[in-house]
Amino acid sequence: DYVMKILRWKHRIDYETHNEIHRDALVMEQLSASPRIIDMYGHCEMAVSVEAMHKELEDFVVPDGYIKQKDLHDEEDVNPQNDFNATEKLNIAYDMAASLADLHGFKDGVIVHDDVQLCQWLWDKNGKLKLGDFNRAEVRMWSEEDQTYCKHYNGRGWGNWRSPEEYVPDDLDEQIDVYSLGNNIYGLLTGLWVFYENEDDEVVQKKIKKGERAFIDDRYRTRSYAEGKLVEIMEKCWVEDTRDRISIFEAVDLLKEAVEENTRLESMAV
Repeated sequence: DYVMKILRWKHRIDYETHNEIHRDALVMEQLSASPRIIDMYGHCEMAVSVEAMHKELEDFVVPDGYIKQKDLHDEEDVNPQNDFNATEKLNIAYDMAASLADLHGFKDGVIVHDDVQLCQWLWDKNGKLKLGDFNRAEVRMWSEEDQTYCKHYNGRGWGNWRSPEEYVPDDLDEQIDVYSLGNNIYGLLTGLWVFYENEDDEVVQKKIKKGERAFIDDRYRTRSYAEGKLVEIMEKCWVEDTRDRISIFEAVDLLKEAVEENTRLESMAV
C-alpha cells in the first residue's frame, strides 16, 4: 500500500516549497536501505509517493498532552498519562534513537533531521516504527580547509520542543536532534509535553534559553530499571553545551545496553 504525501493541502508554488519537498524525497531515497526510515516509491514536483503507515506515535505517547499539576493525581505514585509499560517505552526510545543514528551516520555525510518531534515517527501495518518527514533536513557541508563539518543556521526556532541553541539562534549541528530526542523520551515517560502546564511557546522558549528543563518527578528514577535508565539518558540529551551533550551514537549504545539488561531482568522475574 502507498499514499501520496504532500507538504500541505494548499501551498505556494515557489522555490522554497519545491525545495522542501525535494529535500524530503532526496533524504528518503538516500536512506532507502534503512528499515527504520519510511520507504519512498516516487517523487514528482509537489508530491512524494511513500508507503502507507498505520498509526502515528504521538497519538499514543501524549494522548492529552497538556494538563494542570493538580489534575495528575500522582500523590501516591507517578501517574503516566499514556498506556505504555516501562519495557515498551524503553524499546520505543531505542527505535527512535537508532533511526536518527541512520541520519547522523549516513555514509556520504551527516544529515540533520532538524525537526525531531513525536509526530515524525509512525508504525507500519506490521508494527515497525519508522521515521519520516525530512523537509527541514540539513545535509551538513564539509570544509576542506578546516577538515570539519560546517555549522548551519536554520532561522529562529519555533515551537516548544527545540534545543536552546535554536532559540538564540546559534550555529547549529546534529546535536539539536539529540536534545529534541530527550523531549520525546520525556513524553514517553510521563505521557505529557515538556512544560505541560504552559501552552505558550514564547514563555517556554524563554525558560529553555535560561537553562531550565521540564520537571521530571524523581520517583521515575526508581520506579523501574527501564524508567530509571530513560531518565538518565534523557538528561544526557538535555545538556546545555553541545560539546558535552551525548551524541546520537552514544544514546543508541546506552539504550541498547538498557534494553538488553531490562530483558535479562525480566527473564529472571518470570
